[in-house]
Amino acid sequence: MSQRNAPRRHEEHEERTLHPRPGSGGIRDALPLVIAGFAISFILVGGGIDTVSVFVNAITKATDWSRSGMSLGVSVGAVMAALSTPFVGLLVDHYGVRVPMTVGVLLLAVGFLILVGMREPWHFVAANVALGPGFAACALLPITVAVTIRIPERTTLALGIIGAGSSAGALALAPALQAITETFGWRGGYMALGTAVVLTPLPCLLFALPRGRLRPATARTQRGGELRLAQELRQPGVAPLAAVMILPGLVGFSISVHLVPYLAGLGHPGAVAAAALGATIGISAIGKIGGGFAGDRFGPLPTLRCALLLDVIALLLLQYAAGAAALSAFVILYGLALGAQIAVIPAIAVTVLNAERFGTLFGMLQLAAMLASAIGPISSGVIYDKTGQYTWAIVVWVVAMAAAAAIAWWMRAAHDSAPAQQIASL
Repeated sequence: MSQRNAPRRHEEHEERTLHPRPGSGGIRDALPLVIAGFAISFILVGGGIDTVSVFVNAITKATDWSRSGMSLGVSVGAVMAALSTPFVGLLVDHYGVRVPMTVGVLLLAVGFLILVGMREPWHFVAANVALGPGFAACALLPITVAVTIRIPERTTLALGIIGAGSSAGALALAPALQAITETFGWRGGYMALGTAVVLTPLPCLLFALPRGRLRPATARTQRGGELRLAQELRQPGVAPLAAVMILPGLVGFSISVHLVPYLAGLGHPGAVAAAALGATIGISAIGKIGGGFAGDRFGPLPTLRCALLLDVIALLLLQYAAGAAALSAFVILYGLALGAQIAVIPAIAVTVLNAERFGTLFGMLQLAAMLASAIGPISSGVIYDKTGQYTWAIVVWVVAMAAAAAIAWWMRAAHDSAPAQQIASL
């Protein structure tokens, strides 16, 4: 009798594991996951990724290594992170978040061991070959997928809170690591950062992160047989979703790279230009949480539309940023818009992409957005080199953001009552 009932009990266990329980899905039900995500975002993204300039500056001062060689290592790490993202998504789809994050922790440990002991510039490049996929597997896609699926009722707020961790981490850990490197050298800084980066995910893996595969109970699932990956990417709603990820990615990283020299060219002191860039990071934390609240209250798609429109207005103000008022308005509007977009995009994606391949498909769209973010600064630099000014680069940024806003405006929001939720273009 017990043997006959065993398959049924197993199926019931799988159902409880893969699908949220009725009445669950709020932040309170998954508070350990939110806390774990915030901690990982604070240490791994805010400290491990966003403070790289602290170490580049310290290493080039202490050695005769060139900045171009160091920049090559950083670029290699970014490319490796981008290329590994779809594979991380594939692992998430098949095994859940624990397997890819465990692999990521091992890669991060290898990468930081190389950094602490490196003697030649190429060692920095080799370290980033391991660090790029390590950060992608630990800090980027798995947490986003887990939160999007396990907290369906307050997805955008949860992602906003977690995303604010990276902004807070960058603001808090950059000066702390600067002080450590000045006192103990860059090796001591890497030792401190590497210890925190490797140890932070471990209690999350043991106690907070969900076990087993993850499948959204309310997201779109494929009917009529399994489609090939290329067919999945041609499904309704995927193209506009890709556009509202790629176009802001192209513009956002361009601004991160070129904002300081642009403002300096307008006559602002270097300290003011750098402070403006830093302020956008701090304000984006407010935008992530505020965008999370707005996404839960008014819906993620209307919130995305408003955020993209704020981006367009902010970029138009950037043309007049020689004045303090216009510069302040740009920093506030751009920071709020940037944070809000980060909070709501995954909540939109979960209603568009096939639930069985959500991690893989979302990882591929993130790959496209990362590649666009790599192209953006180069294209803006070419425009500046050809014209001697940033005017036409800003025009390109405005047009790209306006196109993203137009696409978002013509997207249709999912309806909870529909048997298969999706966001499709008109």
